[in-house]
Formats: sequence, C-alpha cells, structure tokens
Amino acid sequence: MAVKTSFYGSIDFSKLLEQAKAGNKAFTKNENGKIYLNVRVWVNDEKDNYGNDASFQSNFKGATKEDRFYFGNLKESVAVEEPLTSNDIPDAGDLPF
Repeated sequence: MAVKTSFYGSIDFSKLLEQAKAGNKAFTKNENGKIYLNVRVWVNDEKDNYGNDASFQSNFKGATKEDRFYFGNLKESVAVEEPLTSNDIPDAGDLPF
C-alpha cells in the first residue's frame, strides 16, 4: 500500500474575493453558473522561511507574472504518536463492564 502524504494549511479568502471582484482572469464562470479559480499547487523541495511545504497560486493559460497571485500555503501533517505506558492501561477491575 502506498504511503500517502497529507497537508494542512490555510487559504486567504479575502485575497480570493478581492481578486475575483477585480476581474482577475484566473476566475471563470461555467455554464452551470458556478465560479471556478484556476490554480497551481506545488510542493517545495525544502520548507520555506515559515515552515511551509507547499503553496497555492492562481494560474491560467497565458498568465503573466502580474496576473498570478499567492493565496495559501500548506504544511505536511505529521502524526503525533505518544507511547503508552502501563499507567495508561486500566486494570481489569476498573473497566465499566
């Protein structure tokens, strides 16, 4: 089974609204009436200065550097495992059943 990597992070929703209202070409309206944002997501080889492993940026075909904007970052989720000690395991007499 393949090992899966998960990430957590945040998206600057205010930035998305600002850019959508400004008419940024990365936003498109579909025939169904829904609005979509074309994005580029990448995973860095090394963490950035803030410990981020990945980033979100708007993108569309033919976009110039001025058309693109960053709107979020991600960090790799790390499982926190604490070893059990004998104190963590209740005695059979302490169980409610």
